[in-house]
Amino acid sequence: MAEYGAAMKVVTNVHATSPTGGVELHVFQMTQALARRGHDVHLLYAEKGTLDTEYRQFCASVTRVPSVDYWFPDGRRGRVEGLAALTPAVWATARRRPDVIYGNRIYSNGWTVPAGMLTSTPVVCHLHGHTGLRAKDVAFLNRHVARFIPVSHFVADLWAESGLDPAKTTTVHNAIDPADYPPGGPDERAAARHEFGLPDDAFVVTYVGRLDREKGVDVLLRAWRRLGLTPDEGRLLLVGSSTVDHDGGANLAELHGLVDDSVVMMGNQFDVVTPRHAADVCVVPSRFLEPFGRTVIEGLATGRPVVASRIGGIPEILFGDLEHLLVTPEDVDELAERLRSLMTWHDDDPGLADRCIERVRTTFQLDQAVDRIEDVLQSVVD
Repeated sequence: MAEYGAAMKVVTNVHATSPTGGVELHVFQMTQALARRGHDVHLLYAEKGTLDTEYRQFCASVTRVPSVDYWFPDGRRGRVEGLAALTPAVWATARRRPDVIYGNRIYSNGWTVPAGMLTSTPVVCHLHGHTGLRAKDVAFLNRHVARFIPVSHFVADLWAESGLDPAKTTTVHNAIDPADYPPGGPDERAAARHEFGLPDDAFVVTYVGRLDREKGVDVLLRAWRRLGLTPDEGRLLLVGSSTVDHDGGANLAELHGLVDDSVVMMGNQFDVVTPRHAADVCVVPSRFLEPFGRTVIEGLATGRPVVASRIGGIPEILFGDLEHLLVTPEDVDELAERLRSLMTWHDDDPGLADRCIERVRTTFQLDQAVDRIEDVLQSVVD
């Protein structure tokens, strides 16, 4: 961990100051934690959101710029236009004379690298996923980025296959503050069900996330039907927004007609803890190669077993005595059977809740992730 009192001036970024996804939540938590440890954090952003006021309370400066993302376009004109849009971010960084430039996402390097070259400042890039880049672009990043921080070994391996220098890579798993996702015992479970008007004795399953095909919501709905539960016997809570999926299809619920009286479409919820407290089991049925799987650790922290796809970075969370919670992506029958097997877990395996909570507290706790990221930032400064 960085030595106490070794304060750094850090310039970092987020696309939008809103809690709209895992990257945005990570940046908010990490900048807040670094500021609390005495570091001078300066934030650049492109779109104003609901966390704007909170950012201004702990950041040394919060500056809106036209863009913080460079999409590595093809063609000379596209590259020139893309870099031109990032010029304000470069100059805003240079004016602050930082000790380290900490970019979030590979697309941040369009401004972090020029700013680093202009000010002779080391650049660190947090890799929240993988994207295919030309070999010359990867080689350029290897030369000009001091360290890369992938969110999982899965992401690190993908980038290594693309030519990114493994010697410059330090994997730091995403993490949460357990206090933000407190365990829910019988009292919390009863209160949550009362709030949502759910039967006390029903088998309740909760999904939190985008209602897109890549998230496997259609697989979950089909598996839920296989259970054959009446609304009094079981409820499936879908927490999230219905969007057009990446294959150009319509809202899944409308497209497949899979929603019946036992399915509760809750829409987006600011409070995602109470729907999890109402649940017996949480589900993350992705067919998408999840870089990590933040919603998995959020559900575990509340003391709920999380049935999730064996895909991407998720197996790095559900290993050992929680490996039985993994299922094959898109396998409706296996998902249905796994849910059925967990209908009586409270009686069959009463220690499961504690093991779920302990997994987060020992392996995916925010303070631990901040320690490691602080170490990386301090190492390039030193």
